[in-house]
Amino acid sequence: MVRREPAMMLRKLILAVVLTAAMTGVGFPSGVAAAAPGTAADELYYTVAPSYQGAPENLWQIADRFLGDAGRAGEILELNSGRVQPDGGRLADPSRLAAGWQLVLPWDAVGAGLQRGPLPAKAGGSSRCGWDASAPAAALWGQTLLTPNRAWSTTDGSGVKVAVIDSGVDGAADALTGRVTAGVDIAAGSGGGDTGCEGTGTSLAGIVAGDDGENGARFGVAPGARIVPIRAGAARLSAALAATGIEVAADTGAQVVLVGIGVDAADPVLRAAISDAIARDVVVVLPASAAAEAADGLLRVGAVTADRQPADDHPVEAVDLRAPGVAVASIGRPGTGAEYAAAFVAGTVALVRSAHPELGAADVTRQVLATTVEGMVSPVAAVTTSLPAGTGVDTDPQAPEGGLATLSRVLFWIAVVLGVLTLLTLLLQRPARLLGEMITRRRAHRQALAARARISDDNDDPFWKPPNSGGPSGRGEVAELRGPVR
Repeated sequence: MVRREPAMMLRKLILAVVLTAAMTGVGFPSGVAAAAPGTAADELYYTVAPSYQGAPENLWQIADRFLGDAGRAGEILELNSGRVQPDGGRLADPSRLAAGWQLVLPWDAVGAGLQRGPLPAKAGGSSRCGWDASAPAAALWGQTLLTPNRAWSTTDGSGVKVAVIDSGVDGAADALTGRVTAGVDIAAGSGGGDTGCEGTGTSLAGIVAGDDGENGARFGVAPGARIVPIRAGAARLSAALAATGIEVAADTGAQVVLVGIGVDAADPVLRAAISDAIARDVVVVLPASAAAEAADGLLRVGAVTADRQPADDHPVEAVDLRAPGVAVASIGRPGTGAEYAAAFVAGTVALVRSAHPELGAADVTRQVLATTVEGMVSPVAAVTTSLPAGTGVDTDPQAPEGGLATLSRVLFWIAVVLGVLTLLTLLLQRPARLLGEMITRRRAHRQALAARARISDDNDDPFWKPPNSGGPSGRGEVAELRGPVR
């Protein structure tokens, strides 16, 4: 334990610095469930003006004007972070807004200048990565096999944040427009995680919540979910850095964490971080290659091929379930690996968490595992299958208690307390009497000893002096005491 303290302190310091830098001075209010602004047909939005009352506009001023509270600027930032604006720019700094930007506002915003309806089309994508806008039909076999779209009539993952710990996510990619928050860069120690073209992070995010951009068609499992990119580099992660990423993800409010980069999950530091995240009601999803130990709230995912055969040789006990993971479609070129399979499962978890927000992390994983088909994840079954008895919404209903029932229970407990007190009084009566008698005897004995001491020590009382013989005959004093002899 002593050896781990410096590492723990360092991670906490990195965590504080990264979160402060990434949020650029605006606090994200806890418990705020972000909507998925990118695909809604009807949005409440405001077009930034060149100035307001003679000064450039900023998020604090807009929040104060339309929400009545400047402190809610963080909500506006979160709703619009990563959204590509008409001029190709993106909101990153709450103090820097460009005229003509359209900012989606929370549902309760009011005031002159607000508009409601579909957002105007942007002038064009601003991504520098040159992503392929359309996926090969053959690569869509994973989405065709799992058919997550059949679950969207129930939920599309709205209100759920999925953190992707990987190489970062290109928030400017057309397929992810409006779905990516600023995130954090724990590899650099400052900045966001929503830029960059390297690694697999953007592809994994696309499988979780992507849109192929063609007539609104989607290849993401949970297109209504929000992606929180945690940039940790493109190479294999150290246990300490992965642990920091999981802690950061939990602190940003993510309900699902997908670790895409290779990592040794058997390391005690990382095991502790996973356990802490699950205790904070976060579901953690790992590729089976991470070699983690089984736990409620953790899902270890293996890949399958298009013919549903395992694509790797992981031991059975190291895999909780499987998903498509060979030449599967996403943003960019088709990808292969257990991390792609894990992305399908992370999207499924987002659907379940959105459909059943009352479920804890452990119950969510049980539901996903209980609805697998031949060991493979099933988004539709996970969402539409009734929960086990005694879990979540299927818990046995309990009739609300009326005032009479409440009063009866109160009186019952009062009677119990009085009964216990009466019993204790009866049981302790004899011991109390004996104790009192003993105390009385001891007091009387002490008083007798004190009286005798006074009597034996009182030498001034002539009555107690022994008679003096008055001479050898011993008669003088006796005669005096008896008086004259007649």
